[in-house]
Amino acid sequence: MLQFRNDPALGIVYLVLGIREAGSPAMHRGTAVDEAIGSLLTQSIDPDLDQLKRAAAKKYRALIENDPEHFNDRYVEQELRVLLRCLEVCVPLMRSWEQPSAYQKEICLQIDGIEVPVRGFIDLLYPSEVRELKSTVKPKREITQDHAFQVSTYAMAIQQETGEWPEACVDYITPDSLQSYALDNVEVQAREVVETAFKIRTLLAAAKDEAALRKSVQPDFSRWIWKYRPRSKRVAMEFFMRGV
Repeated sequence: MLQFRNDPALGIVYLVLGIREAGSPAMHRGTAVDEAIGSLLTQSIDPDLDQLKRAAAKKYRALIENDPEHFNDRYVEQELRVLLRCLEVCVPLMRSWEQPSAYQKEICLQIDGIEVPVRGFIDLLYPSEVRELKSTVKPKREITQDHAFQVSTYAMAIQQETGEWPEACVDYITPDSLQSYALDNVEVQAREVVETAFKIRTLLAAAKDEAALRKSVQPDFSRWIWKYRPRSKRVAMEFFMRGV
């Protein structure tokens, strides 16, 4: 949904053509930080910082080793340092957080008129809030648009389950700080999720075959979103330019 929202052509590349970008040390660092925080907040015995750092570094190394892509060693070590520093900063601050009701809770959001559910995983679920963990090098002044879209989807799924809107929060974990923001317009943002789902459905339903789908949208390769998706851009150029 996020890819369609950023550029319908990119959404087609992801959803219809099944293309995914290669992994990266930064992505694996984010996964390791997320799991370390999950371990911190869900274990009955409070783990110490060194234990968490060792476990996170081991997880990170395993993800790098099992990734089919080959990464520059300097880049790998740089992200490992970021990972460890993120934990050094955030763990002391998050020790006082209560244990969540669930970690990595799967959601299945049903939208009337959309035949397939929206699926995802909430990082931290509390009785009255959903929280999304984001590991990033640079601090954020506010919740980014993509993250607001993501966390509002989770909030809407919980509202569908319980009848109450939870608070929707994003926690940015950086090497220098822990920044937590609450989305102040979660219901308005959630309407965009529904609108996006219907835009996707309308676009796909109108295309009777691949040729029609190819003609239905025009990629804007000047946009920043394509800069960081070389595999998707290459496939999109081949797909949308076919027959031109």
